[in-house]
Amino acid sequence: MPKAGKYDYPTYDIDYVINKLRKLYEVTKTDEVDRSVVSESLGMAERGGGFANLISSMEKYGFIQTGGGKVTVTDLGKLALYGTAAETEQARNTAVTQIDLFRELKQVYGVNITIEQMKAFLRQKALVDITEAQKIAPKVAAIYKKVSNYITSAEKSSATPTLSTEGIGRREIMQSDVDKVQSLKIQYGDVYIQIPPNDLKAIDLAREALEFMAERIRNQTKKEKQ
Repeated sequence: MPKAGKYDYPTYDIDYVINKLRKLYEVTKTDEVDRSVVSESLGMAERGGGFANLISSMEKYGFIQTGGGKVTVTDLGKLALYGTAAETEQARNTAVTQIDLFRELKQVYGVNITIEQMKAFLRQKALVDITEAQKIAPKVAAIYKKVSNYITSAEKSSATPTLSTEGIGRREIMQSDVDKVQSLKIQYGDVYIQIPPNDLKAIDLAREALEFMAERIRNQTKKEKQ
């Protein structure tokens, strides 16, 4: 894992990493793979520096866990690979925002940063000596520019889950508090319902479907009691 003074950072940008992870799944069709199979599936040398940097980048973003010679896709990695468009975007937001270096660069410089600004940040905040700062600043800046928009999206996204437990299982409702423009998502156990934003017809259809299912269960319960 590359280091910039006190910060660790991924060698590769997030889109590159996800593309490699997707290619791995297309070949193996499983979420847990031997490390040697990963390198073979991606056409990389297992003991090569490029492969080591790729695995460490995947792990830094939180998409995989490693150990015992295995590479296992995490829940965040699964969302990035298999989720809806909104879920995959949120997975990217989460992965990038949790990296201290990227998050602090965004707080100081915003989305765009010059090489000179990067050098100054590395020297003052990361405590990198001048020679090393000159060397790594262009590389860090290039990666940051590719991922900084995801940090912006993460800050703009305000869909916050409200959890409650009723009976068996868990209910999860997520709704944007910004103009109610995001979909309403309801999860209860294995049941998952997503309602498009500002669509009364979709809500009516969902209500009718749920009432139909409830009535069928009530009738079945009555028959069982007779």
